[in-house]
Amino acid sequence: YFREQITEAGFKPLAGETPIVPIIVGETAAAIQMSDLLLNEGVFVTGFGFPVVPQGQARVRCQVSAAHTRADLDQALAAFRKVGTRLGLI
Repeated sequence: YFREQITEAGFKPLAGETPIVPIIVGETAAAIQMSDLLLNEGVFVTGFGFPVVPQGQARVRCQVSAAHTRADLDQALAAFRKVGTRLGLI
């Protein structure tokens, strides 16, 4: 659900079937800023950039668990839309 909805929102998650959903944002500064702004919205993600990942492929790492309710995921998705729009990522 989360991966499908985050894609529909306009983000570019890496493909996969695992509960870890890396969302590519581009530059390291954008990933760090996005993780900070999402934390302000109550969503904890980790921003990764160069040299941890290739230059230009910075990302925020989301980890979804079975303990997250649909309401939890919807709240996170709303925060992603808000922050992504603010940063011009979507």
